[in-house]
Amino acid sequence: MRCGSSASMNEFPPSLWDMLTEEKRPIWLYGTGNGADKILDSAERFGIRIAGVFASDGFVRNRFFRGFPVLSLAEVRERCGEDFVVLLAFGTDRPEVIERILELDSRHSLIIPEVPLYGGELFDSRYAAGHRDKLEHARSLFCDERSRTLFDDAVSFRLTGQLRFISDTESFDVTCASLLRGANIRCAVDGGAFRGDTARQIADTLHPESILAVEADSHNLGKLAAYAEEEKRCRILPVHAVLWDADGTVSFSNGGSRGSGADGRSRRRRIVQLPSMTLDSLLRDTPADFIKLDVEGAEELVLSGGEAVIRRDLPSMAVSLYHRTDDLWLLPLRIRSLLPEHRFFLRRVLCVPMWDLTLWAVRP
Repeated sequence: MRCGSSASMNEFPPSLWDMLTEEKRPIWLYGTGNGADKILDSAERFGIRIAGVFASDGFVRNRFFRGFPVLSLAEVRERCGEDFVVLLAFGTDRPEVIERILELDSRHSLIIPEVPLYGGELFDSRYAAGHRDKLEHARSLFCDERSRTLFDDAVSFRLTGQLRFISDTESFDVTCASLLRGANIRCAVDGGAFRGDTARQIADTLHPESILAVEADSHNLGKLAAYAEEEKRCRILPVHAVLWDADGTVSFSNGGSRGSGADGRSRRRRIVQLPSMTLDSLLRDTPADFIKLDVEGAEELVLSGGEAVIRRDLPSMAVSLYHRTDDLWLLPLRIRSLLPEHRFFLRRVLCVPMWDLTLWAVRP
């Protein structure tokens, strides 16, 4: 069911990296995690001078990051007054932290560079221009104006880093109830189940008989198993494995957070060997009506390892589009090749930056 619009995207706005090369005001980096490392690397590549680094009050602690002393925001304001640029270098879904970010945006020039979480090119002006046809094709697959506007906002946010492009949000359970109203969901798969948060919302809204909750991180698995024991409305079946494109073993960053993943690259997490499993193996004898995939950059691989059961069962799906640079256009085109009659929608949950962007492929 090809129900999208053939209208072309508007002209792309200038890239934040191009604008920052011309910036005369001091540019301060807010945050000291992996995202800050990637932003500093990108700034060096573009020849952008960073004045310094600051952190939230509880994270200052008289330390250095990449050669910069880590200051507080108050110390930065003492040095520079109010007229400086802030590059936000971390993500959050906590409402109180988002409120502080909004306050920062109201007082200073706030830019939120979105750097690839798990690989890919930087989404800058050159990337956008070089992938325009693929971006427009992916955009045309979505069925409602809200989705197409959100797609445009995702492109604009990646280019500009402006907070105003990430205002359209709703919770996962609201989207479930809206897009899958009346669906007969017997078996659901929660790929990247974390601690059972999404499984609980699936149980609340879709009322399945069972949920196969696949989680690789051992820290999360204990809480997922505890939730499975207490859930009485449906059977929660925790599966300790990495969803992948082949059955076998993979290196996994075991961190207990939303950044855990099978890329084996982490400066803070322990690398372990874990069994990998395909959707085709997981669902060999079990038809699935709904599959959610939020698997830290492995979405394309997992789709490749699930082609047979996806074509067999034609499930509704919710697939994350934000871990890799190409995901925004590549995954919609890939899923369309597997589910040509499904209706496509784009929705996202509240967080900063523009993470938790999800394609919903709804069974007709």
